[in-house]
Amino acid sequence: MSTELHDSRGTDQNDEPLILVTSDSHVGPRVIEDLRPYCDSKHLSAFDEWAAGLGDGLTQHYANWPQKMQEAIRWNLQSDGHFDIHARLRDMNADGIAGEVIFHGSQNTQPVPFDQYNMFGTGAQSPDDAELAAVGRHIYNRWLADFCSVEPERHVGLAQVPMWDIEASIKEVEWAAEAGLGGVNFPKPDSTGIAPLNDPAFEDFYAACAASDMPLTSHTSASFPGNRYADVPGMAFIEGAWWCERTIRILTFSGVFERHPNLQLVITETPGDWFGAYVTDSDSILGFGGDTWMREHDGWDLPRTPSSYIASNVWIGASFHSRSEAESAIADGHADRMMWGTDYPHMEGTWCYPEEGAPQMTHAALWSTYAGLPISDVRGMVGLNAITCYRRLDLDALRDVAARISAPRPSEILAQEPTGTKEPRNRAVSAAFRTVGAWS
Repeated sequence: MSTELHDSRGTDQNDEPLILVTSDSHVGPRVIEDLRPYCDSKHLSAFDEWAAGLGDGLTQHYANWPQKMQEAIRWNLQSDGHFDIHARLRDMNADGIAGEVIFHGSQNTQPVPFDQYNMFGTGAQSPDDAELAAVGRHIYNRWLADFCSVEPERHVGLAQVPMWDIEASIKEVEWAAEAGLGGVNFPKPDSTGIAPLNDPAFEDFYAACAASDMPLTSHTSASFPGNRYADVPGMAFIEGAWWCERTIRILTFSGVFERHPNLQLVITETPGDWFGAYVTDSDSILGFGGDTWMREHDGWDLPRTPSSYIASNVWIGASFHSRSEAESAIADGHADRMMWGTDYPHMEGTWCYPEEGAPQMTHAALWSTYAGLPISDVRGMVGLNAITCYRRLDLDALRDVAARISAPRPSEILAQEPTGTKEPRNRAVSAAFRTVGAWS
């Protein structure tokens, strides 16, 4: 990446369009209309029986959510981009988004087949359910591969794999890479039915992901290791990110990155200014006890520091990046590991179904977070870092896309706040304009 001149307004000398790549977007293929055609005849009867028992997902899943959030979800459901690639591309083009990383779960309540409790790559599976759950994930992956085949240079589809069966997961990763998907939706450590992430059984899986250039990509809200404190207000929500963050140290300290240097790990939608201190503390433990504890008691024998592995193998999917988070990343020297995300089409993300008179909320969010920051860092965080991480993406191809869709230039959205005659409908519930800590 070239070093570019920038001024205090956040513009640069050439003012080329920003190559925007969202590290966090979601799809929700419809069970009957979209996914059923990908079910093989052997499992079609079971599919239909399962689908018939789903009921009204929106009512069941969101009935206890605050009314304002339910209304915001319904507002964004007006776009068919949840499941229709052409509608999705129209939404992307309008926001100037050149590329995207795609998770399941778009808030339209459409589940992965046979796997309705699957949250971003994991779910509590009983032995009776495991075989069909694996079938359901392959059904979804087949659909996703076809979905991503339209303007394929713009999409990184994340495969759902049956992590309770390592051999089957390896086969699914290899199939997914060949089919054009670009990463693995990786569960949190200690998820139900899944071996510890440092279990030797995982070594061949890590090798397969590294060889296939399939980054392990975890998303907050993947299942917790238990529900012991589910009745304590806020605990499940505020600590959901922490369970995801643990994966960094587990893979680093157990030597996974030393043995698989090409393996990449992405931790997505874990808000807050936590990463700098996390990296510092990961190194600090090596010095405890006068440099003795880790080496002489715990058996640390890796040739590099934790921060060195993190700098080469770990990325942060910074969904709806806040101003303080971006400033901290630059100050701490970690801006090159940050990857901005829209969280499309979630109600808490930067995208809002358009309304006459309202500015594009994604552009307002970009201004709120990045105006006045060094443009070379901004260009990295909003797109170029993701292109480096996800090797299915190509810089030249996405530069052409950005030009074709008239992606915004720094002078257009970073020099002055995008305004309209009214605020975007969902701005009040969006997490993109946070000013107080990780959550508000």
